[in-house]
Amino acid sequence: MKLVFEDVKKPYLLDITSLLYDFELIHDFSLLSTAEEYSNYRFSQIFWYRNGRPLKPNHKLRVIRIEKLSPLTVELLIASVVVTSGALWTLAQIIEKVANWKLNRRKLWLEVQKLEREERERQERKDRLGNIDERGAAWILGSLIGRLEKNPLNLVDIEIVAEENLNKKEQE
Repeated sequence: MKLVFEDVKKPYLLDITSLLYDFELIHDFSLLSTAEEYSNYRFSQIFWYRNGRPLKPNHKLRVIRIEKLSPLTVELLIASVVVTSGALWTLAQIIEKVANWKLNRRKLWLEVQKLEREERERQERKDRLGNIDERGAAWILGSLIGRLEKNPLNLVDIEIVAEENLNKKEQE
């Protein structure tokens, strides 16, 4: 997943670190709210802590590259469970809700649809966003969206590439 943010000449370090942490939080939220293996997780204040989310090490978001030129670009490696559990779709829905992130929503939608279509044969996609209230997560979702809207670094583009395509790209 490649994220490109609006060019800010001299951003505050706090804005960049907050943005990266908040993006990790929406990733983790999406996975915890959709993946079957986390269905017993109950959202609470502990969610906000650095180690407050019980993700397996191979499910955590990994950094491929961070580039602060013009514009800020962040490349992340997401686990396959994010795609197979429906968390990628949840993540995309949250990104779309951030009002000041003016993206090419059609491109994002098509990329997500392609990945979901490929995974549908292995597992039927389940929409678990409807049950976030019963797991105590609705207030967390609202807070995450609000935090991202307040950050002066605005997402302008997102690209999602399947790992096999990523490996081909790295070999070139």
